[in-house]
Amino acid sequence: MGAQTPRWIRLQLELELLSLPNAGAPRVVVSSVLRKHRLRNDVLRRVDYVRRFFPELDGETITVGLTRAASGMAVPGGSRIWLNPSRLSYHTIAHELIHLLQLRNLGIPSGEKACDVFSLARNWTLNDDRPSYVRVPLSLLDGRSPASEAIARMLLSVALDALARREQGHRQYIAFFEREVERRRV
Repeated sequence: MGAQTPRWIRLQLELELLSLPNAGAPRVVVSSVLRKHRLRNDVLRRVDYVRRFFPELDGETITVGLTRAASGMAVPGGSRIWLNPSRLSYHTIAHELIHLLQLRNLGIPSGEKACDVFSLARNWTLNDDRPSYVRVPLSLLDGRSPASEAIARMLLSVALDALARREQGHRQYIAFFEREVERRRV
């Protein structure tokens, strides 16, 4: 594979995950506004792909709406997310789904930076865009092109290391994440 994972490989991964059992279960419902949007199918395909990395939400129906105010929004502990189809990434969807897990006694602290670290620790294929809250050098992710596989995997590794430190009682896991990403630049 080259510096970036080609789109066809990402689509193949999505198709394989969508073909798993229970792929047809009604796990996502669209708002009336999103239902009329021209990019509705793309949004739903992406949400369904990301949702597979969130077993904590199994058996729960998530409502997906439309926003223009930000890349995405969610109410911590709720069951609704709002996404901007023109600025949609797997990372944004994962970030908003992490918000849904906050306040559910799952050990995920509140806060946007914590949400970024927890979402980056889900799966490397979800690390396709620049996080909005934790610091990541512009030389790694400029926000204009998808992250390369090497960078996405490095972000996953650093996020997992940061969460392991958190589990060990280290309170500065977010600062560790930001320093370590800088140090491990690919």
